[in-house]
Amino acid sequence: MARPWFRVLPPEPERNLNFQENVGVKNMPPRDSDPVVYFLLLFTSNLIREIVRQTNRNLSIDETLVATRGKTSMLQYIPTKRAKFGVKFWVLADSLNGYVQKMTCYLGKRFEPAIVGLQGTRVVLDLLSNCNLLNKGYHVVVDGFFCSIDLAKRLLQVGTYVTGTLRANRPMPITIKNARLDSGETIYMRQGEILITAYRPANRARAKPVRLLSTAIAARDIHDRCPAIVHTYNHYMGGVDGADMLLSFYNGQRKTIKVWKKMAFNIIQRMALNSYVLYSQNTQENPMSRLRYMQAVVSGLSEEHLRERNQPPVVVRRERHRHQELRLVAGGREKDCAVCSNRRMARRRSRKECSVCLRGCHRVCWQNHVLSCKRHEE
Repeated sequence: MARPWFRVLPPEPERNLNFQENVGVKNMPPRDSDPVVYFLLLFTSNLIREIVRQTNRNLSIDETLVATRGKTSMLQYIPTKRAKFGVKFWVLADSLNGYVQKMTCYLGKRFEPAIVGLQGTRVVLDLLSNCNLLNKGYHVVVDGFFCSIDLAKRLLQVGTYVTGTLRANRPMPITIKNARLDSGETIYMRQGEILITAYRPANRARAKPVRLLSTAIAARDIHDRCPAIVHTYNHYMGGVDGADMLLSFYNGQRKTIKVWKKMAFNIIQRMALNSYVLYSQNTQENPMSRLRYMQAVVSGLSEEHLRERNQPPVVVRRERHRHQELRLVAGGREKDCAVCSNRRMARRRSRKECSVCLRGCHRVCWQNHVLSCKRHEE
């Protein structure tokens, strides 16, 4: 039997896990045990899960469009994007610094036929599973395309939390779906760990109610009667959009109708952006600006090529064949004799050629040609 929905009023009490319950190791483990077993002697499993939940990063999942009008079956039209036409990627990124952990190309309906269930749920689970981020207490923030009650339930089964907006056509309680709210009013409803809210922004007469879902945020209001779930969504949803913005500042794209080139340049730029994020996060004193960093990367990658290019050319001498001989020209053709032929005075042709320089030569001129050929090679 499904659990019922019931209305809750803010502020909800914070979650208070029973850290005194020891569900870990109780006796001294053997001497060859893993270090984590000794760690469980001091901390309970519930406490460790709560520490992981509060210290793990917030992640965001969204779609991005690599702009192109080239001919491909993967071409998508998204009117809300600036480019409108391009190849769509599903992106998993850090919510704060925009570090992209996973990108998956959407191949289109031709190569990805519809399956049972919501596409957004499958995309979120695939991205998190491929990055080995399930069952680790991560908090994922998504938009209305991905968010649903089905996604929240399936993520809770694998120890992952979610926050996102809900589209009006998704399953939800009637109280939330048909909510008629005044300016600044909020309604909360809960089913177990799933919290759904409908909120109408204050001081905006024409604003429509927004619906959000969360399994990580309690029902409480913050400044200006704004729900905490709305503040959390606005703060952590911009990971993918932030990465796209940083990518556009130093755009290295080139005009081309080749779709694979557009995708390759975009991936290379994201790799460079990821490297700068790691550099800036792990540099304590005076980190370089992104411009200086990219200049240093380009200089380092091109240093060996420039050093070889600026060296004087190396003269490669051709080794002479051991057996220099006079042979017939292939195909029965003729060549000008290298010794006695002169196109201005008298042109003389021969059906034989030198096996070393491949120039034509008569038999009577062979000795003179051998001497000149040796001097040329020396």
